[in-house]
Amino acid sequence: MPGTKPVELGSLKVGQYIVIDEVPCRIVDMTKSKPGKHGGAKIRLTAMGLFENVKKEHVGPTSSRADVPLIDKRKGQVLSIMGDLVQIMDLETFDTLEIPMPEDVEEIDSGMEVEYFEAVGRYKITRVISK
Repeated sequence: MPGTKPVELGSLKVGQYIVIDEVPCRIVDMTKSKPGKHGGAKIRLTAMGLFENVKKEHVGPTSSRADVPLIDKRKGQVLSIMGDLVQIMDLETFDTLEIPMPEDVEEIDSGMEVEYFEAVGRYKITRVISK
């Protein structure tokens, strides 16, 4: 999957990111079982989606590989608000993006500086930096 890198499941920790069923997620709970008589150690991950608040679970051997999304955190300035979309200009590259209006971020107006991230080709506003 583009925008990801493979890692071993056993090396992941709570708070890190993983792609489960092609959905980038943040790990919220993790349990490891000991190796048994007939097999290796298993790991059970519970994760929440980054873009949709969906709960995902994954179970597999600790030696198996999983994709981890490459997350790029950036700053941008709000140019305009068009219904459910926020038009943002990236402060480094000056590219213009249209990002869905977040539900969990305080009121956003034109001219504000916001922090957003990009993962697996999708964008999300995470917080307002300045008003």
